[in-house]
Amino acid sequence: MSVAFWVYLIIFIAFLACGAPIYMALLSSGLSYCFLHGGIDNMAVMAKMYGSLDSFVLLAIPMFMAAGIVMNNGGITDRIFNVCRALLGHLPGGLAYVNVLASFLFSGMSGSALADVGGLGNVEIKAMRDEGYDDDTIFGITAASATMGPIVPPSIPMVVYGSAASVSVGTLFVAGLGPGIAIGIILCIAVFLVSKRRKYQVHKRATLRELLGCIKRSFFALLLPVIIMGGIMCGYFTPTEASCIAITYCIFVVCLVYRDMPFRHLLGVVDGTVSGIVPALAIVSSASLFGWVLQFEHLGQKMYTGIMAVTDNKWLILLIIDLILLFFGMILDSTPTIMLLVPIFQPLTQAVGISSIHLGIIVVLNLMIGLMTPPYGQSLFMLSGTTGVSFNKIVKYVMPWLLPMFIALLAITFIEPITLAIPVMLGFEVF
Repeated sequence: MSVAFWVYLIIFIAFLACGAPIYMALLSSGLSYCFLHGGIDNMAVMAKMYGSLDSFVLLAIPMFMAAGIVMNNGGITDRIFNVCRALLGHLPGGLAYVNVLASFLFSGMSGSALADVGGLGNVEIKAMRDEGYDDDTIFGITAASATMGPIVPPSIPMVVYGSAASVSVGTLFVAGLGPGIAIGIILCIAVFLVSKRRKYQVHKRATLRELLGCIKRSFFALLLPVIIMGGIMCGYFTPTEASCIAITYCIFVVCLVYRDMPFRHLLGVVDGTVSGIVPALAIVSSASLFGWVLQFEHLGQKMYTGIMAVTDNKWLILLIIDLILLFFGMILDSTPTIMLLVPIFQPLTQAVGISSIHLGIIVVLNLMIGLMTPPYGQSLFMLSGTTGVSFNKIVKYVMPWLLPMFIALLAITFIEPITLAIPVMLGFEVF
């Protein structure tokens, strides 16, 4: 490794240790590397950073962000929760099942785990507390079910991965359906076991009239994931076009159909979207300089050589990748982790016959588990901030629920058809 690389690494770690924004750490270390390495023109640096953002695919990120904000502020989350409660609320531990199903449905609209925790999560937590559920069940299932947000399409991290790995975002979206269903089933099994042990009270089953009434009041909200995924799977529009349709449809529904949000509040949506998208795009742009570090230091080739010297078994390689991603997911946000690690992993996985689509789902799931693990766990901080419960207590409540998530991770990692069967059946290219 060159002196420039060690300077890059030291500056990056130092900035993170000082609590600086990730994009500042990436930018400062990247510019330092370019300066010390030499032979890199200043205009080439600017062109590379600009070129990383000159992507039609990345336009989907602010649109899905805005759609999530509109849904949380426009009452769509409440309507989704009420439908799920009418369907499953009568079961023992019914609200925990409702939590899982509502998160699955909301995932098909927002594409963000934090939107799930910050919006739908508040509704779920209040309802479960009113029914006397234990805090470990309330916070554990809320944090765990929110991880489905970026797995069930649409998904903001999948858009970032698609841009970094140069693979079809539409195929990634379709590939996320199987893993999303698998995670939901595993979480429901965990809920069943917990409910059986704690003997949660059973409520009266909703009548058919009440159920139909809930569906009628939520019909337009429930139609959104059908429009988005149906359009993508049938080839009517691309994921980026789907994101534009999603935000347009959300505004139409909440402002004109339900009238739960006046048009003047859309300025707040714009403000929230800009606040979220600027740091994300700054990370993508500054992380692009890491491409030169990869190129000049031959990091991809060195990792390939090192791992292949240990094993050429693709399942062991996937397990190693899982462990690396879980570690980085604990300390970094998903966007910089994807931009930094995917260019290293992809040549290795392609060499041993692992689909880049399968790798994408594994990457996203690992990083979403990272959202519910300390010390960085954004979902944990958000739950603490919105409920007033201390961060340490949230960590204690959530830790047992990592077990079903790890079981889901191992199943999705080693059983490829969970990820690839649906896209293959629909004629999508997965290799």
